[in-house]
Amino acid sequence: MSLNKRKTYPYSNIEMLPGDILYSTIGRSTYYVGHTVIVGSDYTMKEAIPGKPSGHTLTAEQFWHRHHPGDQITLLRSKTGANEAAKWATDHLHLVKEYTVLNHNIESIEKNYCSKLIVQAYYYGANVKLTNFLNRFISPQFLKRTKRLEKIAVFLKA
Repeated sequence: MSLNKRKTYPYSNIEMLPGDILYSTIGRSTYYVGHTVIVGSDYTMKEAIPGKPSGHTLTAEQFWHRHHPGDQITLLRSKTGANEAAKWATDHLHLVKEYTVLNHNIESIEKNYCSKLIVQAYYYGANVKLTNFLNRFISPQFLKRTKRLEKIAVFLKA
């Protein structure tokens, strides 16, 4: 991607950056549990979801259009390590084979879920700890609330 060509989030003028984290509110489109994705080094969304493949890539437009009118999507950004985390997520996503929220081992990439994948990307890719408790369940809501990420914008799906 050339330096003079900015990529922005759908329906906005906000620049998309590798390592950005998008949190989807609890609602119908997230099966009432909330969801997080990370922007990869290739500017696509990386996620761990139920189904095959569990490690899944989609465009920003695909991510946007899976949401229902009225849904909120919160853009979170780390001050450090974002590019490295994005590269780690892009390079390791294919290793995610099974979706489960029951595997809390931070070293296990194969058995994963959305917010754990993001914590791993920052921890292993950039040596940034988004939480002090790496071997516990990490909810998507935790990433939205942590002071270690800056809230950049809240998008409302029309």
